[in-house]
Amino acid sequence: MVRERDGDAGGMAVGRNSYEVQVYKVDHWVLDTRFEDEAQARDYGKKLLWSARAEGYRVVRDWQRPDGRHVETELVSEFRGRGADAIAVSPIDEAPDVCHRMEEYYGVESRMVMNRLLRGYTERMVVTPTEIMHNYGELKRLRDKDSLVPSAVGRVAALQADRCGGDGRARRDEIFAVVDAMTERARTASARKDLPQIARTGIRPAYEALGDAPAPEERDFLARVVLSRDLVQMRNWLAKLDFLSELVREDGGLTDRPLVLVDGVIADVLGAPSVVQDLLGTQRNLAEALCSVMDLSRGRLSPAGRSDDDRALQLSELLAFHDLDETRRVLVDLVRRQLRGTPALNRADPGGERDAFDRVLAAASGPDGLFGGPAMAEALVRRYMRFLEAGGAPGRRQAIAEVPARLPDAADRVRFLMALAGSDIGRGHAAEVGDALERLTGDAGAFARFVDRNRPIKDNLEALTRLYRQVAGSALAEPLRGRLADNVDDLLCAYIQNSRVVERLDNPEDVLRLRANRLIQLCAPGTLQSRKALDIVRRRVIDHLRQPNFERRYVADIVDPAMQQRALRDFYALLGQAGFR
Repeated sequence: MVRERDGDAGGMAVGRNSYEVQVYKVDHWVLDTRFEDEAQARDYGKKLLWSARAEGYRVVRDWQRPDGRHVETELVSEFRGRGADAIAVSPIDEAPDVCHRMEEYYGVESRMVMNRLLRGYTERMVVTPTEIMHNYGELKRLRDKDSLVPSAVGRVAALQADRCGGDGRARRDEIFAVVDAMTERARTASARKDLPQIARTGIRPAYEALGDAPAPEERDFLARVVLSRDLVQMRNWLAKLDFLSELVREDGGLTDRPLVLVDGVIADVLGAPSVVQDLLGTQRNLAEALCSVMDLSRGRLSPAGRSDDDRALQLSELLAFHDLDETRRVLVDLVRRQLRGTPALNRADPGGERDAFDRVLAAASGPDGLFGGPAMAEALVRRYMRFLEAGGAPGRRQAIAEVPARLPDAADRVRFLMALAGSDIGRGHAAEVGDALERLTGDAGAFARFVDRNRPIKDNLEALTRLYRQVAGSALAEPLRGRLADNVDDLLCAYIQNSRVVERLDNPEDVLRLRANRLIQLCAPGTLQSRKALDIVRRRVIDHLRQPNFERRYVADIVDPAMQQRALRDFYALLGQAGFR
């Protein structure tokens, strides 16, 4: 996940090339030696291969730009024939959901599992799950690779049987039947001569040319077949990513089903072990890398230290402006699995591990909710438990109490606990999570923990209203959800009364029209939404409406009769939008 360069990289002369010889270890590339001369690097790599000291090698040219950043280009890669047969299925410890329809086997969850199980194969062959399942040549090559497919199918079937209590052998037979059907489907498609070519037409015209397909699923399948025909010609991850990124930008921005299809393959590319690492470049530690991945997923990766043509920045821009949901899902899963893994967040400074955890926790938290939802909340709790002496249930209870407490914003603590409630740990400790949420929100007098006195009142009202919507619309079980929504409503009312929000808006020194308009805008949809807080403002609006000669007083400062009528019409339109009848 994190590329931490040797110390000599920092002393490299600016603007000079160096040539890295990397060796293949199980499922990823590892730096072996660095040369200043390309020929020497190539000779050294061949000697490694001939002497059986490496399963494979590659030479990567590393150019340090004048701005200090590194640009890497693969020049050559080679494997020993004997080593090529030694690819094994990678271990996975989480059972994927059981697929019941063939189309589910093509889905993002299945492809993510494929990328993890077959990472040694996909990394070496530089091929995505989409290409494997939609290009007959690639699928046949994989199935001919000794026991790789049977081992992968057996592992998934065993995990699913353990989780669901079924028969592992029967489940294995079910999966094999689907694999056989997928193989035949790919073989049939490969024989077709009438399929369009994306390189000639672009992705949308190619997709539209498939409009005669008998069903939407078949049209999508054939579109992925067409897409895979181009992708299998590219044996470089970044070349695939560049090609797919250009498709997303096609004709000002891809939309609808063509975008969904391209998004799925970008997700596959980012699921390869080395791609995100290559995109992000050198990171100080794992914590920094995870924060960068979260920023990338949200489409707001920092441009600091990156050139305008940096691929990571370009991908961040795509994620900011396009609905690349499957790509985001893969990035979220990458962060989650790294948190659940064993590597230190700050390997160079073990004493700073908790500070590194806090940085990741803060990066994952925000007004829109916890990044990655329940699964991420559980991963953070499990990571934090490594700091504790207690294990098992006592350790989980301690982590449930301490992790949210490390967030300075009380609203972020509520959002974290709501996410945790939907996880396996949260369901197993539902009482503790519920108690923590009620303690956080139960004292209306403690509203100051949820607002920032340095921010405008409007911003604080919007922040508390957002929290109310999040609680009221959450997946928390009743009656807890209702109690928490009432608690946040009370917090909002306490803030309105303590800050004299209504009194400031309804300043008697202002003309009635301005006072009434400001109040009614608080009642408009999207502003205040909680029942008790709305009642406070609505009562003041109704007091104004009931006073004698309201309409005449409302337009008293307007001279033109036509403008008076327009102002009254606009006001009554606002009343209707705010729910006044």
